Amino acid sequence: MSNVSQFNSKETIQATACDWIAAIDRGLTAQETEALKKWVASNPSHQKVLAEMAALWDEISVMNTVRELAPVQNTTKPSPYRRWLISAAAVFMLTGLISWQWLSSPAEPARQVMLTEHSQTLVGEQKTVTLADGSKVYLNTDTEIHVTFYPDSRQVALLRGEAHFEVAKDPAKPFTVSAGNNAVTAVGTAFNMQFTRDKAFELTVTEGKVRVSTQLHEPASEQQPKQVIAREGVMVFAGEKVLVSDKVSPRESLTQSEIAQSLAWQDGQIVFTGEQLPQALQEISRYTQVKFVIDDDALKTTRVAGYFRVGDIKGLLAALENSFAISSYEGADKTIHLHTPSGS
Repeated sequence: MSNVSQFNSKETIQATACDWIAAIDRGLTAQETEALKKWVASNPSHQKVLAEMAALWDEISVMNTVRELAPVQNTTKPSPYRRWLISAAAVFMLTGLISWQWLSSPAEPARQVMLTEHSQTLVGEQKTVTLADGSKVYLNTDTEIHVTFYPDSRQVALLRGEAHFEVAKDPAKPFTVSAGNNAVTAVGTAFNMQFTRDKAFELTVTEGKVRVSTQLHEPASEQQPKQVIAREGVMVFAGEKVLVSDKVSPRESLTQSEIAQSLAWQDGQIVFTGEQLPQALQEISRYTQVKFVIDDDALKTTRVAGYFRVGDIKGLLAALENSFAISSYEGADKTIHLHTPSGS
């Protein structure tokens, strides 16, 4: 049996049910109602867990909505009169909620966009962005994000590159970062995401826990742009790393030293712990327009270890020559050729 995690753990079903209960409490859109019905129908346990979460929520309007959208099968059926009373009460409270929203903000849709932000860095550039909610995002080289705040959620699209997120705690507004076909959701925690290839990324959680999810998209309309809805997922905890593509790889536990090394870029450093020269140069190339060419194939098996300053090409070349006996010369178009002294 494969040890690759699937998006179906009991804990994430409970987390998803909680998300749905919160959405029901503030009012479902037509699209959300259909999505909830499909989620309930996809697995018998979804119906049971949703009912349990509604009971814990202890709000009559929420429980009535859950009973209508995901009725629990009982051996004793309620009378038609009682069913009518429940339905009437749910309609009355829903009508009251819609009327209150219309009176309080008649010109705004129920799930209007509150704020958008856009940030990016160039090759070799790094910067820190403080979002409107107090969350901090550390952008590595050649990185781009787009942020959208809704009344009930905070959503970030990582379009390229690498970013470390320190999320301000707000249980009422989950913080979701989408990348490729997946998304990472947190309330208050810290994690690092780096694209490794198209639509795939590496996730390292440094504080708290996050849920890695597949993405569903709510259709756009004239009143509301497309919005990501994360459903199901795999939990990843502090001190763990996973690779995310169409599936989530087995969780890998990291030491504090390994976490510090993976985040050394925030201090302007790159750390190598025995990577082969081509892999090391590929990482260094993320921070500079300079291109590297290895002239001698024998050098490709050379393993590199040490700390290097981001963008310090002269220091890098000096370290390669002094520590690894690798010489270099500059060619055309910002190309650096690496070779052994005998190959010059």
